[in-house]
Amino acid sequence: MEHSESVVSAHLSRIGREHVIHHDQLPLLNRIEYRHATSPLVSVIITTRDQLAALERCVESLLSNTTYPYFEVLIVDNASESADTRAWFAAMSELGSDKLRIYALTEPGSEASAQNLAARHANGDYLLMLSPHAVLHQADWLQGLLNHAQRPEVGIVGPRILTPQGNILYAGMVMGMDGLAGRPFINYPTGSSSYMQRLQLTQNWSAVSGNCLMVRKEVFDHAGGMEAATFTQGLQDLDLCMRVGRDGYLIVGTPDSSLVLAEPAAAERSETSRQALDKEQQSFFEKWLPKMARDPAYNPSLQLNEVQAFDLDPGLQMGWEPFCTRHLPSILGMLVNSSAVGHYRVSQPLLELMAAGRVVGRMSYESTTPVEIERQRPDVIVFQGRYSEPKIKDIVLAKNYSSAMRIFELDDYIIDVPERNEHRRSMPDNIAEMLRKGIGLCDRVVVSTQPLAQVLSSMHSDIRVVPNMLATHLWSSLKSQRRTSGKPRIGWGGGTSHRGDLELIVDVVRELADEVEWVFFGMCPDLLKPYIHEYHTAVSLQTYPAKLASLNLDLALAPLEFHIFNDCKSNLRLLEYGACGYPVICSDTEAYRGHLPATRVYTNSSEEWLQAIRMHLSDPNASYRMGDELRETVLRDFMLRGENLQYWANGWLPD
Repeated sequence: MEHSESVVSAHLSRIGREHVIHHDQLPLLNRIEYRHATSPLVSVIITTRDQLAALERCVESLLSNTTYPYFEVLIVDNASESADTRAWFAAMSELGSDKLRIYALTEPGSEASAQNLAARHANGDYLLMLSPHAVLHQADWLQGLLNHAQRPEVGIVGPRILTPQGNILYAGMVMGMDGLAGRPFINYPTGSSSYMQRLQLTQNWSAVSGNCLMVRKEVFDHAGGMEAATFTQGLQDLDLCMRVGRDGYLIVGTPDSSLVLAEPAAAERSETSRQALDKEQQSFFEKWLPKMARDPAYNPSLQLNEVQAFDLDPGLQMGWEPFCTRHLPSILGMLVNSSAVGHYRVSQPLLELMAAGRVVGRMSYESTTPVEIERQRPDVIVFQGRYSEPKIKDIVLAKNYSSAMRIFELDDYIIDVPERNEHRRSMPDNIAEMLRKGIGLCDRVVVSTQPLAQVLSSMHSDIRVVPNMLATHLWSSLKSQRRTSGKPRIGWGGGTSHRGDLELIVDVVRELADEVEWVFFGMCPDLLKPYIHEYHTAVSLQTYPAKLASLNLDLALAPLEFHIFNDCKSNLRLLEYGACGYPVICSDTEAYRGHLPATRVYTNSSEEWLQAIRMHLSDPNASYRMGDELRETVLRDFMLRGENLQYWANGWLPD
């Protein structure tokens, strides 16, 4: 680094560039002053409409604080209505000055068309698009821009733009950050060292702010000027930067030139204007998305967020791809949460497929942007539980901007939730309509059970059943003890949405309160609490299996209300009990039918539940053998490993 000045100077001399290298308080940074042979004319273009106070301040600061003598000012009046503004324009026109000219539009048009009008009348070799809210305070600001604009490889130059308080507003723009383009140094103090000193460096960006943008007239004309036909809502400056960059020119941002932007708060857009902006943003994404996702000025592993710019992105878990060519299918899992439903249906299966070398994958718990999706270029996107209007927009976005196969993942019949299930309150009234809409936007539906596939069959032609399975590292080595107390330990463990199921056995719990130790884990309705021996609060997903096994139950219960919602559920409760070696009594619902050894209660009556429990208690050895058999079956058939991974490959990957 200490020899960088001599290296840079030798390079510039070799390519024939006259120059002087300066240093300031950062001695290792080289500030290059190019000794250009000419001092070209600059045409400063300002478009405005009824912004007289700001315009007067801008023009006054421009004329009084600019030491570079070779410039002209072209102001386009975009059909101002204010009498004071129109009078000011009339007075300026009467001056008859070649240095300041007014072009008045009789009908309001877009900023892009107004800028093109001024460019056609400009005499300068360089055009400078300037906001009427700009305030020029640095005497040599124009020289700082021309220093780089006159380099033949440079097409566009932007300065450092400050707030009235002196903090950074614009210092180069990152494509895809917070939408179309963002400001990575916003609100930084001007003297901040920033990430790798970038705030203090002249450097190449993909775009700079249109509030002050210098472009060579020849480059501007060759690019076709501002794209006024497509971009009427203020995106023309970004589009120009992208087109000029595509033509092979550099887009440069320099801290050697600065100005203040005293811009008022944006006025609220009308509905028509919002719709037009949405349409133009979509056009911009369609035109530039691949380039936006691979902005050479910003590492793709960093967050696309102004507040956390240059921080590693924590939202996308896993998925580092060290090779430039992809040899495995890529899956993006859009999880509803990181708890049980996200774990069993997306994250753990994806992690196991990755560990087996069958796919590469990433997971996100937040909605993604088109740029984030394009960054990853997944072959498959798994959308879990997208049945609300905001979440359905995630699918629409992926359909519009990605060629990835879209899979809708669902593990509950959310259209008809039992009355006493707490999740019922959070379901929108139009849940059936929303679910059908979300499913209809996807190429395939993956569900956890055959009954769920059947009730959804009218919504999609390709519905595949992938059963729930247990993660080997969490469930295969659990140890529980039996006969640890003077009374049999009978219990239940699970989530917080089973009040209706547990209230089925209120009379059973009361009847046996003196004969057994009732143990509940994760939830216990108030009606049962007077009769229980132990209650254990919910724990994290990672510690849940060991906690369940530590209950040391002699008998586990799995009551379910007779309801279509429960018929469509999976046998996950039995799998978890089985991994602990617990003998099980369960309701005879569709969810619990099959070859798993358990005692089934056919009527859900208290009498039948009591009869089944007393049968187990009367022959504990036989009961324990049933628990051993259940554990053996679960470990053999329902672990997420080996051939069982093929279920998920069949469900998620294209045929």
